[in-house]
Amino acid sequence: MAVERNFNKNNENCVEFLTGEHYAVCTYTNPKHKNRILKLYEERGDEFKYFYENKDGSICAKFPLKWLKMNPGIKPGTESGRKRTPEQIEEFKNRMAKYRVANSEHQKDYKSQLIEKS
Repeated sequence: MAVERNFNKNNENCVEFLTGEHYAVCTYTNPKHKNRILKLYEERGDEFKYFYENKDGSICAKFPLKWLKMNPGIKPGTESGRKRTPEQIEEFKNRMAKYRVANSEHQKDYKSQLIEKS
């Protein structure tokens, strides 16, 4: 029987742990999470209990529970970002204006170099 690598049909993602344990087990088919765990494994593989890539392309790993965080982001309907004073806003506008002028000159130089090479 062939193992199917079509994640449109196989889209299970799971993280599980027991109360009192120090490690969590995850199984991912989602590329975003697979890539994140793979990167962590490459950087800090000695901290994993195990890491397997299954025949179907999913991964299964056991990693420290303290790495598992929930970050819901900003609550909907609330103002996001820092509060800025009018002076800070004016400074930001000035910096952006200078950046745009410098960047437009850089773009002109870049375009002229491309034309010369043609």
